[in-house]
Amino acid sequence: MRKGNTASDANEANGMCAPGKVGANMADAAVSSGAANVASSADAEGPSSPTGASVPGNIARAYEALDSFWREQNQLYRDVAASFEISESAFNILYAIYLAGEKGIAQRDICMQMCIGKQTVNSSIHKLEREGVVVLESGPGRRGLLAHLTPVGLELAERTIAPMIEAELAALREFDDRELELSLLLGRRYTDALRSHFANIPGVLLTSQSSKAALLDGEAALRGVKAAAQGDASAPRNDGAAKRGGEGEGAPSGECLSSPNKKVR
Repeated sequence: MRKGNTASDANEANGMCAPGKVGANMADAAVSSGAANVASSADAEGPSSPTGASVPGNIARAYEALDSFWREQNQLYRDVAASFEISESAFNILYAIYLAGEKGIAQRDICMQMCIGKQTVNSSIHKLEREGVVVLESGPGRRGLLAHLTPVGLELAERTIAPMIEAELAALREFDDRELELSLLLGRRYTDALRSHFANIPGVLLTSQSSKAALLDGEAALRGVKAAAQGDASAPRNDGAAKRGGEGEGAPSGECLSSPNKKVR
């Protein structure tokens, strides 16, 4: 799913997610790979960057393609949410709670997984609670409340979120093992490269996971995506929803994960 950054999220200075694109998803990786193959690195220099530095033509095309595909994906998720007459934030929150299953999920984990601001999650959760869609209950052995779907909420998620997840998995089934592996590898490399260069920006502090954790996340994502895309019956499932690789037990890994906000969020 896309990673959320609604207008309110972009204005919320919680330092959790940047309003730019989240690179670690399959489409971004595939596009970056395709764009790089379209033009040789020996291409003539393209337009200048905002800093005045000249950008090679192949890099400029890849940058534009990634941005275009990111915006197109975001619009797809917005269209789905709008078709069901659900707000973007509520749709993303439903997605996260549905995937969490019976164990529930903390608001901070929703913020991290879906890249939605804390204030937006809090207000949306309480609105869904008033509507009888979500209930907040104390979790065993941990502080704070965990969000669960009520019977009404589960029916809503089965009617809206579940079909979208199945569509996402159907899209993945269009790729063979080699393509899936390459896409995840490139997505991981692009994300690591972004982290490295963002870290060099003066004054920027990143909520970054260690390279070891990133590697484990990538390996888990590869296993999960391949199993789900191939319709492996042994792939983990919660409440009828295929669980995404790398999301573990609902706890954040330290960076935004791919979800309905893949970029509705």
